[in-house]
Amino acid sequence: MKNKIAFSIDMDDWYHSPLVCGANFSHFPSVSKFFAEWQGRYDYITESTKKLLHLLDEFNVTATIFVIADIVDNYPHLTEMLQKSGHEIACHSLHHTIPYHSKTKEQIQSVAEWESELVKSIEILQKTFNREIIGYRAPGAYLADWMIPILIRNGIKYDSSVAFNSIYNKTNVKLENIPGYPYYLDEKTLGRSDRNEGLMELPWSNFQTGKYILPGGGAYFFRLLGFHYFKTLLKQRLKEGDTMFYIHSIDVGDEAYPLTNFRKRPFFWVNKGQKTLARLKKLLEAFDGQFVSCREVYFRNIEKYKNNKLSEQ
Repeated sequence: MKNKIAFSIDMDDWYHSPLVCGANFSHFPSVSKFFAEWQGRYDYITESTKKLLHLLDEFNVTATIFVIADIVDNYPHLTEMLQKSGHEIACHSLHHTIPYHSKTKEQIQSVAEWESELVKSIEILQKTFNREIIGYRAPGAYLADWMIPILIRNGIKYDSSVAFNSIYNKTNVKLENIPGYPYYLDEKTLGRSDRNEGLMELPWSNFQTGKYILPGGGAYFFRLLGFHYFKTLLKQRLKEGDTMFYIHSIDVGDEAYPLTNFRKRPFFWVNKGQKTLARLKKLLEAFDGQFVSCREVYFRNIEKYKNNKLSEQ
């Protein structure tokens, strides 16, 4: 049986970017502060999500949508669209808040407050979509070791936040020897656990060339580096096991977004819109039949570990 690619969508709007809200370097310290002060239009994802879901329907792909829970209150049409879809819904936090400093990794948000927001976001998503929430992705891929037992305690079965590469590390630990395929997390190292139990990690794809590991995953790097890079990258990762691809629905939107604070990263929205949508169609064609939800990849790998098929990797 061919290995699979977990297709995931992060349901972030432009202001959920850490450049705008929710991080130590943001223009607005929080989403609530943004809505208190912003007077203009904010919804740039409902129409782009329609395009993305239509493309997935065309290829009969069931994806996982990582939803920020505050979207439920602010996007009624988008929420209704997702309710009617058959895609898996997973948790992408309550307000896309990054709880520690991006450079020093010093706590900005208390552990208690972080857990309270996690619990609330899971409750909102389960009630709104009437689906079991078993997956989590950290905002901006800022995953900390202290989050792991909290995620497990609150019913999360898999995480998909670890972006292992030679260029950046957003976690609060030194990442070493991270597998390219799904694995059970060690709570202290975020690497592979000696025990085949606990929270499973669906790590972001990457590309190994010599001693360097280049970023993959999707979204910005997919827009920047294009179809051929990702085709090569995914083929490499699929030789080892199941892998991960992700995109934001806003990545396929053609409209110009408000550029508050984006001047710090002038190429942040490079190649967005129709160009990325066309690239994505080519990727779906190239790996036709191999894209599935994170949920399916999670359960596939439970069976692999039970059958000891991953024990020697």
